[in-house]
Amino acid sequence: MDKINRDKDNWRRKLFLYNACIIGAFVIVYLFIGDNDKLFFWLPIIIILFIFSFALNVGMHKEIHKKRMIENALKQSEALYRGVINNAAAGIALLNQDGHYHYVNATLCQMTGFSQEELKRLTFFDSIVPEDRQESIIHCREVWEGKDAWKKCEKQFRCKDGQSLWAEINLSTVCDSGDNVIHLIMIVLDITVRKKLEKELLYQATTDFLTGIDNRLAFMQKAQEEFSRSERYKRNFTMLLIDIDKFKSVNDQYGHLVGDRVLKEVVKAFKLVLREMDVLARIGGEEFAVIPVESDLMMAQTVAERIQQKVLDVVVEMENTEKIQVSVSIGIAEKKELDLGVDDIFKRADDALYEAKNTGRNRIVVGNELVEDIGVCNGNP
Repeated sequence: MDKINRDKDNWRRKLFLYNACIIGAFVIVYLFIGDNDKLFFWLPIIIILFIFSFALNVGMHKEIHKKRMIENALKQSEALYRGVINNAAAGIALLNQDGHYHYVNATLCQMTGFSQEELKRLTFFDSIVPEDRQESIIHCREVWEGKDAWKKCEKQFRCKDGQSLWAEINLSTVCDSGDNVIHLIMIVLDITVRKKLEKELLYQATTDFLTGIDNRLAFMQKAQEEFSRSERYKRNFTMLLIDIDKFKSVNDQYGHLVGDRVLKEVVKAFKLVLREMDVLARIGGEEFAVIPVESDLMMAQTVAERIQQKVLDVVVEMENTEKIQVSVSIGIAEKKELDLGVDDIFKRADDALYEAKNTGRNRIVVGNELVEDIGVCNGNP
């Protein structure tokens, strides 16, 4: 565009020079060669032509100056635009219909660690984690086709260094003068810190700070999920409530720090028995809950027996060589047809635990039925 304007300016200058030369030639001819009588006839015409040529030149210069000012203003505006876009706090990109990057700003490059050239060789779908790709393809297609005016979603970008970056993405369209979509504009906000904070807050809200396992809130949520799944797929659902026998005497005799050690060791014993998929939670001071996922009553009893034996094997040694051993009482309940929710099963398991503790401790009880009596453990019955 600049070259075209320069060519036009040069052409106009040449035209003015040609006109000036022609007028000058007429003057010279009639002054030195022509008839003086005719000179008085042509001289006004020559003067008029000269004035016209001069006015034309002044007009052309004004037009050229005006165009130059507009061109400089456009350049400044474009420079300002690029400066704002490149230094924006958000990543900004223009996407083609197939998802390829048409333009990326410096901020997005800084976020991902890729250069502009590297990103332009990729599609948006290549630059996010695989599990987010299919949904992202659908989102872009829906915005491009006008099914949605804009989309707001959260995605994980793959950075050049192998790390992932959580981002909030806003997608909308860029149209030409005929309202035809030519690009998608994508605004990318880095929310990695927020995501980490949310994760930490969720962990604190659902995790027992001492043992690192689920707390009562997380247990009830997971229990409801497992109950709903068992209803939907007609699968077994059982629950174990476990209480450390006479744990209060451990705290009273040895102090709470020793009691904390005992709790941690007991949880380690639980984990040696349970599978990764099973639900384990501390729901009270010395009370725990377990859901052996998709286990029937017989399997739940086997798990309870193994837990009970593993806890009996736990030995907490004191500095004075004294050893502490504990036992657990366990109540078991399974889902029945008339159960309306988790609370019904929890109530039966709690009643069974209460019976186990009141009939000698170190026992496993299903409902009103006494299943096993291992007896009293050494040191702390």
